[in-house]
Amino acid sequence: MTDAPGSLPSREVFEALYDAYHRQAFGLAYRLLGQSADAEDVVQEAFLAAWRSLPTHDPSQGSTRSWLLSIVRNRAIDVLRTRHRRPESALDPELDPADPSDVPLQAASHMNGERTTQVLASLPPEQRRVLELAYFGGLTHVEIADRLGLPLGTVKGRLRLGLSRARAVLRPELEHSQYA
Repeated sequence: MTDAPGSLPSREVFEALYDAYHRQAFGLAYRLLGQSADAEDVVQEAFLAAWRSLPTHDPSQGSTRSWLLSIVRNRAIDVLRTRHRRPESALDPELDPADPSDVPLQAASHMNGERTTQVLASLPPEQRRVLELAYFGGLTHVEIADRLGLPLGTVKGRLRLGLSRARAVLRPELEHSQYA
């Protein structure tokens, strides 16, 4: 199914896989999630993961269809778990919203792109990379782990250490600016 051992499959192989199974994959994701947008995201992530791991897929262990749909199912379950950890709640219409002018003012007073770049550059490359993917790339911990080929715990540890080091560097500056 691949061009060379260890290489990613050709575009034609991937397109054939997508054409054969994308409807079933979407149907499964939609049945599990109940939302079209979430189902589309899950299918996209699943096909990307399948494309990356296709060179190591062993068809003798089961059909390609079963393998792909299990990836979709697992991704959909991850989304459901995330929903349960962060349930959506309606806003109370009787509560006054915060003054919107306060937030941009606070953010602008604490943001300095050049200083952020300096602090990130001072971090070890492994920690800097996961911080950049999380905060500038908008990726989840699971997506970072997939992209970098790392265990999820390693990604979380690097994020925690990187944030801790960045805070340690910035703490004196932030404390000074609060009282200035």
